[in-house]
Amino acid sequence: MANSVIANCIRTKIESLNIGNDAIVVLKGIPLSIVDDTVGSIDLSSVVSNKLGYFMAIFGHRHFLTYEEFLLLADFIVTQYKEIYILNNNIYMEQFPVEECFPDAIRAGLLTHFDESEEGETDSRYIGDIDEYISIFAGLKEYNGYLMGAYCSVPALHSPKVITVNVFESSCEDLMYSANQSDDFIEIIEESDYINFVKLLFAEPDEIYVRISNYTGDANKLKDHIAVISHYWQEYTEVFILQVQELEAEYSHRNEYSEILSRFWGYPSFRNLPVYDMTTLERGEKVVKQVSQESIIANLVEEVENCGEGKDFRDVFVTAPTGAGKSVMFQVPAIYLAKKYNLLTIVISPLIGLMNDQVKNLELKNYPFAKTINSDISPIIKQDIIEKVSDGQYHILYLSPETLLSRSDVEQLIGDRTIGMIVIDEAHIVTTWGKQFRPDYWYLGDHIRKLRKQQLKAKGRSFVIGTFTATAIYHGLEDMYTETINSLHMLSPITYLGYVKRGDIDIVINHPQKPKGIRAEYELDKFEQIETILHRALITDKKTLIYFPTVALIERCYEYFKSKHKVEHIAVYHGSLSKDAKQENYEKFLAKDKLVMFATKAFGMGIDINDIELVVHFAPTGNVCDYVQEIGRAARREDLRGEALYYYNSRDFKHINRLHGMSTIQKYQLIKVIEKVDELYYQSMKAGNRRDFTKKRNAMLLDAENFTYIFGSPVSDEDSNVNKVKTALLLIQKDFESKIGFSPITVRPIPMFSVGFFAIAPTIQRRLQQHYRNSVEEIDSDKHICRVLLSTIWEKDYKTLSFPKFKYLLYTKDQENLDLVTKYPMSPALCVTVTYSDDYSSAFRSIWSSLKGFIGQKVISGEHTAVSEIVDEISSSCGLSKYKSQAICEVVIASMDSYRKNFARTATPIVLERTTNNGKTKYQFNVAVNSYFQWVESGLRKIETETNGGRLYIVNDNGNSKLAKEYSVILGILESMGILTFEMIGGANSQLYIYINQIQALKNILNAPHNYHNRLLEAVAERHLISVKMLTYLYEGDFTNEDRWDLLENYFLGVIPEKVKHDCKQERPDIIFD
Repeated sequence: MANSVIANCIRTKIESLNIGNDAIVVLKGIPLSIVDDTVGSIDLSSVVSNKLGYFMAIFGHRHFLTYEEFLLLADFIVTQYKEIYILNNNIYMEQFPVEECFPDAIRAGLLTHFDESEEGETDSRYIGDIDEYISIFAGLKEYNGYLMGAYCSVPALHSPKVITVNVFESSCEDLMYSANQSDDFIEIIEESDYINFVKLLFAEPDEIYVRISNYTGDANKLKDHIAVISHYWQEYTEVFILQVQELEAEYSHRNEYSEILSRFWGYPSFRNLPVYDMTTLERGEKVVKQVSQESIIANLVEEVENCGEGKDFRDVFVTAPTGAGKSVMFQVPAIYLAKKYNLLTIVISPLIGLMNDQVKNLELKNYPFAKTINSDISPIIKQDIIEKVSDGQYHILYLSPETLLSRSDVEQLIGDRTIGMIVIDEAHIVTTWGKQFRPDYWYLGDHIRKLRKQQLKAKGRSFVIGTFTATAIYHGLEDMYTETINSLHMLSPITYLGYVKRGDIDIVINHPQKPKGIRAEYELDKFEQIETILHRALITDKKTLIYFPTVALIERCYEYFKSKHKVEHIAVYHGSLSKDAKQENYEKFLAKDKLVMFATKAFGMGIDINDIELVVHFAPTGNVCDYVQEIGRAARREDLRGEALYYYNSRDFKHINRLHGMSTIQKYQLIKVIEKVDELYYQSMKAGNRRDFTKKRNAMLLDAENFTYIFGSPVSDEDSNVNKVKTALLLIQKDFESKIGFSPITVRPIPMFSVGFFAIAPTIQRRLQQHYRNSVEEIDSDKHICRVLLSTIWEKDYKTLSFPKFKYLLYTKDQENLDLVTKYPMSPALCVTVTYSDDYSSAFRSIWSSLKGFIGQKVISGEHTAVSEIVDEISSSCGLSKYKSQAICEVVIASMDSYRKNFARTATPIVLERTTNNGKTKYQFNVAVNSYFQWVESGLRKIETETNGGRLYIVNDNGNSKLAKEYSVILGILESMGILTFEMIGGANSQLYIYINQIQALKNILNAPHNYHNRLLEAVAERHLISVKMLTYLYEGDFTNEDRWDLLENYFLGVIPEKVKHDCKQERPDIIFD
């Protein structure tokens, strides 16, 4: 019997221990019935209700205890016994099956407590008084009808009396692999699947096939445990590991794919991509084969169709070299799915420039049904896009992760549309910790999983996740591939691992030497090298992109050329430039009006300029992935050959080392964050949460500002502060999850405001102050506008409501459901900061007169007019750039429709839209346009009159937001013209939802901070070190172009050169590469 394997091993192990009468054995992961069938079932409620009585009853009578009993009685046991042997069933890893040892109500409460809440701070499900039970588990969940979980550590475990003994010896036997793809196999994705595999093993099948290629934990640890099982159970069951399935060369061709490619891209056929044979790669062999883009397109479409038919489906993971046409591979299926099924594709993209670029390129290809919503889009255009997405007029929507996460309900963005695919573009960002880390990318996976559940419930179908990137490291110490799948909760993804090497780019590394006797001046020498590159670009007429690690270096280098009167051919691009400046410089470089671009890494991912021939690095800008992404900007056009040039200087790494040092979170800061969470949780309990037996009891809604002092950043860098707080909390949570599958805290950002602005009569103000001290401050005496601390009012009297619900009832003046509305009448107000530009009045008259005059002529003639004609008129008559004029026209035309729908007294159309045969849009203006012009002029006069000290307060007396919308539209028009800038203020928006799953785990860290090791934090430092040493090796070595590409190719397959390993170990002896 397979069960006898455990019993025999336990018996042998106990006999070897020579246990005396003053010792006791604790069973971890072992049912008590295996060693003692006289005790019967254990009821932990008996332990909790009377610990001393329970201990006295078992002392001297029982030789074996369950692990749960030990954790609850640990202090008594350590005091009374000389030796405590913990017999650890080490076929399990961090999680164990948990016996049904408590009443149903306690079981239900524990599962509710540890269950991840979709409602967040509004979740008021009952859990009961279960603190004692919570104290022994790090996490607990139900799987296939039985319980499994991880145990919490208690201080008694560190007593010298406690001795842990493993039941099974480790095995050195090789695992058996099978190339045959069995239909009946167990997929092990997470540790709970592994426990299920062990349970199935006890049924003694002749053979079991397992697939572990998608395992999200430590793959080597998993293999070691399977090896132990295979050795001990070999008489009963043979265990086979399924090899990664090779992708079939065949796919279902559909003529529509080729028609879409021909119509919008003008290509006669799809390209082939070099990708690795995944089966041979798992065996350590590199075999490259050619796969058509259409194969990936067909996979995406067919998996989406499987969703619609209720079948099992898989996600899709694609890495392909820069210039391989990744966009085509998800845009073609998006167009197909929209046309055939009216499905929406959401594309998550990290950079505004990238989103704008891809939408613009689709528009140039005469596909006008893709749009983007981001912070560069004016409120008017944003609302127009949302309405048209909902109406089914737009089918591809580009969003930043922050935009998606800021809506608790995706319907606020897409209405009743059904999602077919969510595509994560430049997916390597998901796992890039450090200065460029975006916390919201880590929250993205949980949010998408929630969206999947919501759509499945509402529409009866899920959707597919597709990830695309040029640079994802496969396995090894920097396993970005597995981390991305894990983070995004991808389902058994079909994987295309592209060949990183670019055969059309030569990597050239020069090592300039100063003649003897001539002093080296680092920065000046570098500027002179850039000067030779500039001359070369002008002579050869080759478009040249030069990357700098910092904005300051760009500015100093630009000043150097300015002093030499050589900036005529240079454009500049970095994150600190204004939106208009970036766009204008990009356009000039694209059109070759400027031959050379000075840029930071902000000019990188997805920038689609296909005729760059030379990419130069002033110095490294980041890690190896950044380097490959950046040199991949070269030779995007098939007839070009690119060059990646770098004048190497050993001092160049000081820039990225400094940036890494400034951005890195330190271990002591994580401990300070844990200390603050513990302190805030204690205060929450002390304030009354202890009497609340729902999930709200362990939930906290906190401003990120509670933690920002820990990071010591300047006040002006508030966004960076908040980013660090989110990152630190994520590091703590994800590190626990990676170690044991559960975390003591669950953290999510909450998009809400805790401060509001209201118009409140003085008498009401005084009454509010009496009841809610320090909650009201009058900031405008004319309109009696007050800043109100809504959180203070909610905390005192309205915590039975969720905070968002409380705010909603207050702002909608719902008297029936919120008595505050009648007790303290107040009208919601919007606080807007307004900053006028110099001579704004004459600038407005100039642009507005030009617009009115030109459009007025078109009204008389009845002609249809292209936006480009209006742009030309404004540009020439007002002396504005084409880019600025284009932005003005887009906002003005969008606002005309908004005015007609929401604010005009008549429904008469102002402008009619017509699409010509070549896909161009033209407009016909009607006489009603004059009322629009008068409306804007009147709006400007109101804003001028009502703005006082740079502040404008808009009061919504009737409880609706129409007045605010009207001001918002007019302000947006004026801002597009450069007349003013504005910001609508609603208070601090950096709130976080933190749920405490297990406070003891945090206290354990605080009790012994020197023992705390955050593996993720250590990995950030290790990855930076490896990247620096790898780049140094690449630059300093005497390699050919072919050698360098081979080194990079191996690096992306997780293979690090021995010299690099040696250099890393010199600085960090504890680093482990295997």
